[in-house]
Amino acid sequence: MNTPQHIFALTKNEQRVVIVIMIALLAGSVTKRYRDLHSHLPLPAATTAPSPLPSDEDQPAPDGGGDH
Repeated sequence: MNTPQHIFALTKNEQRVVIVIMIALLAGSVTKRYRDLHSHLPLPAATTAPSPLPSDEDQPAPDGGGDH
């Protein structure tokens, strides 16, 4: 059995197929990266203002020790 001398020698049609496959893979990876990047961004703030956090004065005193 003789070994092929030009294992990577491709016809014009085969070269086109390889190029199309490479472009498809590249486009898929760029699209996935774009979606992953934008899925991890925080959502924009709501139009209403957030409710203020309760201060220490608003909290009830803990049971078991206090002003008794």
